[in-house]
Amino acid sequence: MEMMKAVAAMGDGTVKIVEVPKPDKVGPYDCLVRVTACGLCSSTDLKIIYNGSVAQNTITYPTLLGHEGVGVIEQVGEKVRYLKPGDRVTSPLGMLTPAPGYTQTYGGMNGYALTMDVKAMVEDGVKSPLFGMLDDPILDFPSRLIPEGMSDPDAVMLLTMKENYSALKNFGVHAGSRVLIFGDGAVALGLSCFARYLGAVNVTVVGHHDERLARIAELAKVDLTLNSKTESVEEKLAGQKFDVCVDAAGSPEIVLQGAKFLVPCGVVGVYGVLKRGHSTIDLLDLPNNVSVHILNWPYHEFRQHDEMLDMIEKGVVDPKWFYSHVMPIDEAQKGVDMIRNREAYKVIFTME
Repeated sequence: MEMMKAVAAMGDGTVKIVEVPKPDKVGPYDCLVRVTACGLCSSTDLKIIYNGSVAQNTITYPTLLGHEGVGVIEQVGEKVRYLKPGDRVTSPLGMLTPAPGYTQTYGGMNGYALTMDVKAMVEDGVKSPLFGMLDDPILDFPSRLIPEGMSDPDAVMLLTMKENYSALKNFGVHAGSRVLIFGDGAVALGLSCFARYLGAVNVTVVGHHDERLARIAELAKVDLTLNSKTESVEEKLAGQKFDVCVDAAGSPEIVLQGAKFLVPCGVVGVYGVLKRGHSTIDLLDLPNNVSVHILNWPYHEFRQHDEMLDMIEKGVVDPKWFYSHVMPIDEAQKGVDMIRNREAYKVIFTME
């Protein structure tokens, strides 16, 4: 049995490089993908590693990590006709059956993963259990082709960028919107850039790291940044109102604070993944006539793929803005520690 490397969260706040069986069966519509790089998600992956749960889902350890992978197709099933060996794809799936001794929480940070020729399956009337989670199997399937010339680290960032962009659409941001964002990491940067692209007339960002806020101000051209550790947000924003407030961190305290700055019928969009045991608010503490829109899981993000590539080609955004470190997978624990200690902005692991 051929083995491959994978990254497992062990349940004690650490990750470990483990050896698990390489997928040995490729179904008629499946494609075997050699994973070349995978991002460390500063929200979901860290909650898996440290918290024992992600939103509503409880984690059973040890569990295989990774949902920000990219790779190259090495083998295809006999009924695959729209993908071929050599194609590079985003978001390959983990193994369809978890490795013995491990659960799988996405499981894309492996040496190999799988994707499927969904278009061929739909044409042939073949269904998959995965389709039950998708509104439209073709539009909403994760794996998409990576354009020629795009580096693996840049391609890794496509997922986060699509999630940011789709979230703003889900929250109702449009031309003329006034948007307040809480957070100062890569997600907050993306939300700021795409709010501008959608035509927001005011983008204000609240964080607590001066250097990160300065980066957002420079790249996204926001109207105002505030450091909540050294400035009073209430005083600085006194009298201002916003149509949408986005919580990029996943905090009930931010939900309540941001709601105070909303216009009637305004929306607090909860983008950051909430932590079980730290997700409760008293609805009576919210202002009258506002809404809380929970988006623990992205929605219709993969439909943004072509538009995102177009934005990149036109120079609206650059994937390189969103990551700071590219490291070999053998340094997975170091990368986790760097994110945890705020020593890195975003870490991407190379698998080979």
